[in-house]
Amino acid sequence: MKKNILIALLFIGGLAACSDSDDSDIPDNPGYPVTHFSKIELSEVKTEKATPPVTLTQTYAYKAGRLTNFTAIQSFVAGGETFKIENATSVVYGDHQAVVTDEINTVSTYTLDDNGYAVSCIRKEMDGKIRSYTFDYLINTEGKYFLKNITETLDENQPYSSINIDYSSYRTLRITQQVNKSEQTYIAGTSTTNEIANTSEIPYLFLTDLYPLSFHSVAIYGKFLGDAYNTLITNLRPEDNSESNETTTYKYEFDGRGIVTSCNEMTKSYGDDYKRTIKYTIE
Repeated sequence: MKKNILIALLFIGGLAACSDSDDSDIPDNPGYPVTHFSKIELSEVKTEKATPPVTLTQTYAYKAGRLTNFTAIQSFVAGGETFKIENATSVVYGDHQAVVTDEINTVSTYTLDDNGYAVSCIRKEMDGKIRSYTFDYLINTEGKYFLKNITETLDENQPYSSINIDYSSYRTLRITQQVNKSEQTYIAGTSTTNEIANTSEIPYLFLTDLYPLSFHSVAIYGKFLGDAYNTLITNLRPEDNSESNETTTYKYEFDGRGIVTSCNEMTKSYGDDYKRTIKYTIE
């Protein structure tokens, strides 16, 4: 087991992400995790029966390598007219702190360690509900942080949900989600013959959508919940998929810089196919 853990740590540390973007505005020793782009934008068309297609565009903007704001726009056409619903989220940094405030005044206050990574968060929602979070990390041989655990506690001070990520197997993540008394484990990995370095610095989509991490997408893209995994995930399955035979595969397209321009997600479950395409604009 110790040998497997060492191999995994070297693997995580051995693929150094890089980009062709201009890093001139990033301080030499910023004291916080940086993103080497000024913008990461995701666009996806969502379709539902009996409703017009809705395009969801999510834009994360960075300055000096640090996330400053997030905008989500939903647009659709009805009656020959185009409608847009825009929601903006701000990020304000203080001493060992990042405060994320969204359009409906939900405020998430993250307490950061000396390296700029969150150790805890208090989320105050518009209706007065308070959620508390703690975070734990794996630190690799290069000093990069990878999120290992998030635990959510609700008003009654009892743990309600958690996600644990086990990095001990080479090229594989073992992701265990617990919500109330229900638990599910997923195995995510990358091709053993075609590893793809994550030079785009994008988070793994499945994790950003998985509760309770789904409440923390801004923190994930801002990297104060850990650095982006250095390899793009290409396959996912529930640990026990004997009944459903469920598998998900991810195929990526790239521009001339080697930066991701799209991700095609295909899920097969109980004999049915589900497709999803996310377009990326990374500058």
